[in-house]
Amino acid sequence: MLAALLWVATSQSPSAQEVQEYMHWSQAQTIVDTQAPLNPRSFWSHEFTVPPGALDVSLSGEFTASDVNPQHANGRNSESGKDHNDGIEAYVLTNSAFAVWSGGYSTDTLYQSGSLAGDVINAPLPPGAGVYELVFSNRSSPNAKTVHATVLLRYKSGWPNAALRLKERLWNWMGL
Repeated sequence: MLAALLWVATSQSPSAQEVQEYMHWSQAQTIVDTQAPLNPRSFWSHEFTVPPGALDVSLSGEFTASDVNPQHANGRNSESGKDHNDGIEAYVLTNSAFAVWSGGYSTDTLYQSGSLAGDVINAPLPPGAGVYELVFSNRSSPNAKTVHATVLLRYKSGWPNAALRLKERLWNWMGL
């Protein structure tokens, strides 16, 4: 029984994660599930918070980008028949790094996709509480884009957090 409990608590397998979610050890929270317009030479960002005591924190999901107007403004296509500016860049930044980045300076990122028309995001984050920004950048393109993104925050609650939540539920149930 102890070995099974240890396997459930430490394994990354899908079946162990299902048990972790059932036991509320593993959490999945939707950060964004949206379609957002990206003007030329601009970006769109969304702030999210990781709760205290979070362990094995990661951001996962996917995004796709497409031109708002399929006819290119200058009427020219590249030799391969595709526009070189059809991609966007996705970033995951700390809140302080976002302030630097949005001011036009380079900074450390936790995730950077490169200029792509779509990608799968799998970005590990530091354990514990923190405030982060998920950014979709169209800064390098003269064309307006639409980005569709579905991104989840995944983390495990530590044993101390689970014990605190259980205590809170007990006190609330008892009316204290």
